[in-house]
Amino acid sequence: MIKNCIKIRKEGLFYSVFDDDAKILNYLFDYKILNGRCGFPINAINKVINVLDEKKISYEVVGFESKDFKKLNNYVSFLSKSESKIMVSNTIDELRKKILSLKEDQIYELLDKIGELINEY
Repeated sequence: MIKNCIKIRKEGLFYSVFDDDAKILNYLFDYKILNGRCGFPINAINKVINVLDEKKISYEVVGFESKDFKKLNNYVSFLSKSESKIMVSNTIDELRKKILSLKEDQIYELLDKIGELINEY
């Protein structure tokens, strides 16, 4: 068994990954995560494997093939990046909800302040 590897399971006309593996595929391909799971059509498997090979992320297509990059495996690094991306995305979503609950003039005032802050960077 490969440690820290994306386990890809075939389910009908799709492949699915779960939990932390789903976070990594969301980061790499922008696949949506729903209930800790993300999937992609079977015709995308070569694209997914090519990117995992390129990024040196160990993987197993259950019942088909696997690749273990051993000490070169970047699974943990990409998991960390994916979790950061998810945290930022969730924070932006929460801020968006709060902004949309404001009065229109307050929204414009806030957007002006945000614009000024961004321009400082």
